[in-house]
Amino acid sequence: MEPTNLAYRNGEGVACPPQASQFVGESGAHGVDPGVHPAGKRRGRTALLVGLSGTILSVLGFGALTLFEQYNSLVSEMRSDLKHFNETSSEFVKRDSFQRFRDTVKERLFKELPEANLTKYRLEEELKASEKARIETAEELRRLRERLAYLEGRQAATATAKAPAFSPNNSE
Repeated sequence: MEPTNLAYRNGEGVACPPQASQFVGESGAHGVDPGVHPAGKRRGRTALLVGLSGTILSVLGFGALTLFEQYNSLVSEMRSDLKHFNETSSEFVKRDSFQRFRDTVKERLFKELPEANLTKYRLEEELKASEKARIETAEELRRLRERLAYLEGRQAATATAKAPAFSPNNSE
């Protein structure tokens, strides 16, 4: 029987290279040329690589799914916290009442500000006038003290000059 260059895979005939189909007596372990890898070993390695890569991809997918679930739970928790915060903070001040309060304050501020400035100006003028009057009064008080000291000194001088003539010891 003549060796053919056909190999059967899944019921179909496939052409094989001439070296793979020839038998060598003692040179190969399975009777095949050692330079060419047997199809069975190649299929085994390919199956092993596909199996490992599938497993690795499955582990990575499971890890990604776990991370997504954790992220999703954190987002849900934050949503519930934000909803609770909004419910709580909505009770503090209503927007309409705050707007009315702000408008009232603004209106009063702009209405009373010119009046306050006018009052401030009047008080400053009064302060300047009273300061000027205080300085004038202090100057007048100083002049009166000097005049009093002058008169007391003059009276004391006349009293000492008249005192020896009317001495009580001399009249006896």
